[in-house]
Amino acid sequence: MNSSNKESLEIEAKKETLRKFPLFSELSIEQFRKITSIAKVVKFKKNHFIFFDGDLYKGFYILLKGTVKISKITNDGKESVLHIIKPLNAFADVPLFEGGNYPANSQTLEESIVIFISKEGFLSLIKEDPEMSLRMICGFAKRLRELTYKIEKFSSKEVINRLAEYLLKEIKTNNTDKLDEPFLRLSVPKNTIAAYLGTVSETLSRNFNKLQKDEIIKVKGKTIIILDYPRLKKLAV
Repeated sequence: MNSSNKESLEIEAKKETLRKFPLFSELSIEQFRKITSIAKVVKFKKNHFIFFDGDLYKGFYILLKGTVKISKITNDGKESVLHIIKPLNAFADVPLFEGGNYPANSQTLEESIVIFISKEGFLSLIKEDPEMSLRMICGFAKRLRELTYKIEKFSSKEVINRLAEYLLKEIKTNNTDKLDEPFLRLSVPKNTIAAYLGTVSETLSRNFNKLQKDEIIKVKGKTIIILDYPRLKKLAV
């Protein structure tokens, strides 16, 4: 099997997992098939801007492969990273319900593959099947509850605790959390991670150094090896 066929099969398999999305979790099988029928798979190169803050809203995206940064430029010209999107997560779905243009910038941090669902196609399906909108509102409410919980939990932590939680999440995303020495490779620049964690690069570096000095992690270039997984988990609580 060549790499192209293998990638196609992986994409099809991931499309099936979309049923686990809060947004789609309440849909019937037939309703879900209607959604996938209007879905379009799109590839983007590294550092590609998918949309800019203020662009006309065309639809929302679900990331299948790669990493996407959602950010805004503050009044003083600094970048504020709102989200770092990992595979099998949606982005730019809020304007679909509340209206308006894209509220932030979206940029790939590595070569990425997304599913795009157009606003027009999606709204047409809802008009044809009003029950679908009610089911998706239930799913959307689930997602909002999850986001609210994460924000409340995240904002109450110190930088080192946020960093520990971020590393744990990345380890699980990379499926290395069951290894004797879990590891991850940073696919996101450290200044972007710092902005996402609500700090600056210098503070992030100090906290990386502290974790390394305490023999909780070992840093080898962009690879982070977890030496003491239990202590890292304790910091993330």
